Amino acid sequence: MTAADQPDDIDRRAERLYAARSVLAETRPSTRRLGIAEIVQFLTDPARSLTIEEQRALFSDPRLRADYRRLKAQASVAELPALAAASAGEVNSRRFEGGNVSIHPSRVSGQIYVILRFTPPSGVPRTILLEGDEGEVTKRALPSPDANGEVMIVLDERNGADANFLRLLSDPTSTGTFLS
Repeated sequence: MTAADQPDDIDRRAERLYAARSVLAETRPSTRRLGIAEIVQFLTDPARSLTIEEQRALFSDPRLRADYRRLKAQASVAELPALAAASAGEVNSRRFEGGNVSIHPSRVSGQIYVILRFTPPSGVPRTILLEGDEGEVTKRALPSPDANGEVMIVLDERNGADANFLRLLSDPTSTGTFLS
C-alpha cells in the first residue's frame, strides 16, 4: 500500500468528493440571459420566439428595452399603431401607414381569416410582431403577398397561439410592427 492509499487519506478524499458532488447537485443550472444577439435573432428570424423568462427580462430592464426598440425600428417596414382612446372592445379592422388589416369570420366554425393589404411603395414584410399594452409579445411569419399586395392568414380559435395572436390583433390598445 502506498501512502496515498492509507485509510485516513481515502476517507478524506471520499468526503471531499461527496461534498463537491452534493454542492453541484444543489446548484441550479444557469439561465441564459437575454442580450442583443438574442433580440436581433428574435427580430430577424420569423421562427424565433421569446420565452416567458426572456419577455420578463426584456420588459424589466430599461436598457435592454431601449435596445429592443432601436433594433425593432431598424427592422421595421411599417407600424400598426394603437387605436384612438375612444375605441372600446375588440376591433375587426385597423389601418396603418402602408395598408390595412381586416379580420373576417369563416363559415367554418372557429376559423378566422386575417387579411393584410399592403399598398405600394411599402416594403414586403416577412413577419408581424404584436405587443400588448401589458408587455405581452407575439410574432407571426407572413406568407408572401399576392399580386395585389394581399396576405391572408387562416387562424383557428381553438389553437392557443392563433387565439393569442387574434386577441392581440383585435385589441385596440395593442401595437404592431411589420418586420423585414
